[in-house]
Amino acid sequence: MDDVNRIGQKIQDILYQHGAVSIYEASPRELYRALGYFVREELGRQMYLTDQTLGNGVTLVYLSMEYLPGSILEKNIDYLGIREELKKALEEYSYDLEDLLYLDGEIGLGYGDLGYLSNALLDTFASYDYNAISYGLLYRDGYFSQIIKDYEQVEELDTWWNRGKNWLYKGENVYTVETGGKVNVSVGEKGLIFKQVDTDKLNLQYYDLPYVGYKNGRCQRLRLFDHEKLTRNFYPKSSSPEDLRNRFQQEYLLVSGAVSDVIRQHLEMNRELDSLGDNFLFLLMNSSLLIAIPEFMRVLVDIYKMEWDDAWRITAKMFFFTPLLSLPDAMLTLDSNMFREWLPRLWMILEEIHHRYLRSLDQESDLKGEDKSQATILWDDKIRLINIAKAGAHQGPPVGYPLAISHRRWLVSGNQRLKDLLFETIGDGFITEPRKVLEILNLKEDKTFIDKLEDVRYKNKERLSKRVFLDDRIILNPHSIFDGYLNEISTDNRQLLLLLSIIDSYLSLKDNPNLDIVPKVFFIGGKAGRKNLAGKETIRLTLRLQELINKDITIKDKLKMVFIPDLSLKKGEYVYPSIDINESLITPSKGDLHIGGLTSMINGAVSLASKDDTNLMIRDKIGSDNIKVFGITEEEVKKEYHTKSYNSHEVYYLNKDVKRAVDTLLGREGLFNNNEFRLLYELLLKYNDHNFVMKDFLSYKNAREQLENEYLDSEVWIRKVISNIALIGEFSSDVVVDRYRRVMWQSNKGE
Repeated sequence: MDDVNRIGQKIQDILYQHGAVSIYEASPRELYRALGYFVREELGRQMYLTDQTLGNGVTLVYLSMEYLPGSILEKNIDYLGIREELKKALEEYSYDLEDLLYLDGEIGLGYGDLGYLSNALLDTFASYDYNAISYGLLYRDGYFSQIIKDYEQVEELDTWWNRGKNWLYKGENVYTVETGGKVNVSVGEKGLIFKQVDTDKLNLQYYDLPYVGYKNGRCQRLRLFDHEKLTRNFYPKSSSPEDLRNRFQQEYLLVSGAVSDVIRQHLEMNRELDSLGDNFLFLLMNSSLLIAIPEFMRVLVDIYKMEWDDAWRITAKMFFFTPLLSLPDAMLTLDSNMFREWLPRLWMILEEIHHRYLRSLDQESDLKGEDKSQATILWDDKIRLINIAKAGAHQGPPVGYPLAISHRRWLVSGNQRLKDLLFETIGDGFITEPRKVLEILNLKEDKTFIDKLEDVRYKNKERLSKRVFLDDRIILNPHSIFDGYLNEISTDNRQLLLLLSIIDSYLSLKDNPNLDIVPKVFFIGGKAGRKNLAGKETIRLTLRLQELINKDITIKDKLKMVFIPDLSLKKGEYVYPSIDINESLITPSKGDLHIGGLTSMINGAVSLASKDDTNLMIRDKIGSDNIKVFGITEEEVKKEYHTKSYNSHEVYYLNKDVKRAVDTLLGREGLFNNNEFRLLYELLLKYNDHNFVMKDFLSYKNAREQLENEYLDSEVWIRKVISNIALIGEFSSDVVVDRYRRVMWQSNKGE
């Protein structure tokens, strides 16, 4: 009880200091803040001690435009290993720890799979004694909070800064970034001298967000650069030209700040510039951040007056690039004019890299025409970012490896029932050695384990059902199939395919309410971009359909829908552990990380998936019996785009189920108002169904029916569940980072 009393007294002291209130009289919000300060003190101590080790060996430097740390308070409590002590201490004063944790908001540092990935990598860096520092941007206004009003998405300011800044440590250094202006060239004793004049000087300060390791006494820094105007908002990858320009400016602020900060740290350790590549190694995954390579050259050549060849020798050792996934050309290029205008000196550096790289290519092979345009850095007013890496970075593993997830984060905090069962069955070793989870593959015939696993999944579904009732007053049956699609709402992600399928099922039930089907609940969540009209219309269709179905007593609760507004990692902690079927419907060739879907899978969901590259890679790992794929292939998509042979009208008129479901968008069948969803209707017919929603409708419907039939056989289904949980052994960020480590250290050190 000594620890319990000590914790209680410490929290009381914090309440006196910050609120002049007794622990007995404190409001839940005051006690929540005091709890955060209590945890922060331990984090600060561990971060200081961890900093003392950064001079040992190579320090890994990770850059990302997005991070999704989630519910920081709960994660930090679990990783510090103090949950039980805190719980008992609070119970002494009649407070429930779970109620306080529910008050914890999230820090708005992005939105999407890249944020999930970055969070997983930082989790591994901190938990595995890697020397690492990570860099990002401080989006004070975040992306936006999604509010639903009259079936519409309304974007409101994300006020995370007001609640989240208490976790941040403000740095003392300020970096000046020069943009615009022009470059004067003169001749000096050692050659040409380049001087930037008439520039805009942008000051960057920074804040550090602590990332604690799992019960290992280490805490690393995520350094977030802050500019009063340019970093206030997060701009997603699919944006307007204006937003893309804003994002490019942010990308440069990030790489410029990171390069300056790394060199400062290196020199403060009394090291020579020549040894930079022996002490720091940048890990880049986002192609847009490859501008860090010419930026590193600019700093060495212009500020530290190094000869080009010496600077290039250092720079070429500093960067390791592994691409996220196959992306369309638009995501792999930058506009040269925009770059030249905003960064004229960096443009000159990039031109020099381009010409030197071109000469090396000409020496190696006789490139002509289209081959040269694809191989060079600068071509046709575009910067081919991927080729900057080929000129000046070590190349990473093949596409697919960056698919990584923090199994600790999701099992320790996000799915404690499953964690407890695994602890009981195979021990706790898999928390730090994730490949040990593969032992559960030997338990597919173990009735005791299977019964307990089924009980865990049912209780998780009960927990989600209670949350939905409290939030939305929707009554759910946990015995139903829980089907989830949590992703950005966009035409490429094809939520419309799922919605048309739901409409088809609903119409069948309206025709025959006694139809013998497995009861289903569909969970749909995600934001549509501010300017994405089709995405917003898809949300409105979801909400209208949800109201229609959930109020229809004639279908006897065989079909329910739940839209999850303002989807976040915290809300995902309720949904992911409860999903039976995970939807992964992206149009093949459109590129996505699928980390949200993979999160459902390692919690036991079975995927219903399009033939996207990532889904097929997962199928190869898990086996075709444990994932259901359907539809058009990536090669077929590219062929259809090239030949323009696809005619959506043919599909529409040849399949009565497709036609009937699509026609409801115009008000037929009496589901919606006349022409209410004409925009979506025209996307399918007037604009030729660019994402092949109608083409894949039948294949998707058949795959779903097969999966639902398999769900009815509990013995078959639980084997699938076990196989999906075992994916931890392949896609844990621990496994992926170890793979990087072996390749990075070999390529950089020649070991």
